[in-house]
Amino acid sequence: MARSAPRRRLRSTRPRLALLVGLTPMMMRALEGPLSLRMDVAAVAFPGDAFEAAASELQPCLVVVDVTYLDEARVRPLMIDRFSRKGPVLVFASESGNAWSDDLDSGCSGPMEAFTVAALLALVARPALTLVSAHPA
Repeated sequence: MARSAPRRRLRSTRPRLALLVGLTPMMMRALEGPLSLRMDVAAVAFPGDAFEAAASELQPCLVVVDVTYLDEARVRPLMIDRFSRKGPVLVFASESGNAWSDDLDSGCSGPMEAFTVAALLALVARPALTLVSAHPA
C-alpha cells in the first residue's frame, strides 16, 4: 500500500502581532507584558511617523488604540480606513475601562463586556481545529 503524502497545514505559521497605538503609560504597563507572552507586540505613538510606518509595513492581527485623550469619533474611521485591507481586530479603549472592537475581517463590531488581556486574546484566538487538504499537494 502506497503511503500518501503528508497533509499540509493551511494555517499560517507566521507569529501573530499586536500593535499598540498611542497607549498611555498606565495602559502600556497593563497590556504590553501579558500580551507579549502570547504574541509579538509593537507599540507606536499616535499620530506620528512611527504610526505611519507601522500602519504601512506591519500585518497585525490585533490593533489596540488608546482613545483616552483622543476623539474616538474622529480616530475610529481613520484607523478603519488605514487597516481595512489587512483585516485585523481593532480595539478602541480608554483608561476608564470602556472598549469597542471592530473585526475588520468578519465585519463584526460592538462594545466589549470587559477590557482585559484575556478578552483581547479571545478576539484573535485561533480555532482549535486545523483545516487540512483532502488531496495531497
